[in-house]
Amino acid sequence: MVMRAHAGEGDQSPIVPWIEFRDQSGWDDVLHLGRKVTWNARTVIQRPEDEVASIFLLRSGMIKVAAASEAGLQRTLWLSGPGSTLGEAAMFGRHPYMHHITAMEDCVAYGFTRKVILEELLPSRPAVSAALLSNLSAKCYVMSTQVEETAFLAVPQRVGRFLYGLCLARNSRRLPLSHADIGDLLGLHRVTVSRTVGALKRAGLLEENTHGIVVTDIDALADFVTANTPLDARP
Repeated sequence: MVMRAHAGEGDQSPIVPWIEFRDQSGWDDVLHLGRKVTWNARTVIQRPEDEVASIFLLRSGMIKVAAASEAGLQRTLWLSGPGSTLGEAAMFGRHPYMHHITAMEDCVAYGFTRKVILEELLPSRPAVSAALLSNLSAKCYVMSTQVEETAFLAVPQRVGRFLYGLCLARNSRRLPLSHADIGDLLGLHRVTVSRTVGALKRAGLLEENTHGIVVTDIDALADFVTANTPLDARP
């Protein structure tokens, strides 16, 4: 959901749709140029076709970015945490928002107007420019990786890569996700995810509890992901 999109840290762990940047220091001395906003959990922040007035820097909390069909069906594209930005693609591309954006937790953000971004931050704040480029790059990698994995990987490898990459991104083997959450993020049916998680549990790679999924053997999960071996062929 990095992803924490590896936030420029240079590792080669799988790209997952979790975008977060731990180092927000490049923004610290420009916050006074923005407007502080708070969003309560479950607040709808933007809808498709809303006009773009500002780029937002998320300082705390988590938001969900989802595509929607004309029939109202939604597919989560990624989750964004602290250090991520919202609206830069729409502002620079000069088009309205394309996605539903919702606060998943209580959030604190700072909004920067087009005038501030174009006339003050980009010309004289290289750290901010780099941060905006990093956010755009992260989103591009998330989307291209999802297309590639859908085309080339079997479902068990897709789920395994996602769980492994998320462990590395969050630096935790405990993942507070339901089968429905995983299916939503990977574009899979919940029943398909449940079947795959069950197979990974039988292989000794995962456990589950009331709070989500626990990766019990991250090294074995990494081996499974890179070997591309069917679960029923594992020793």
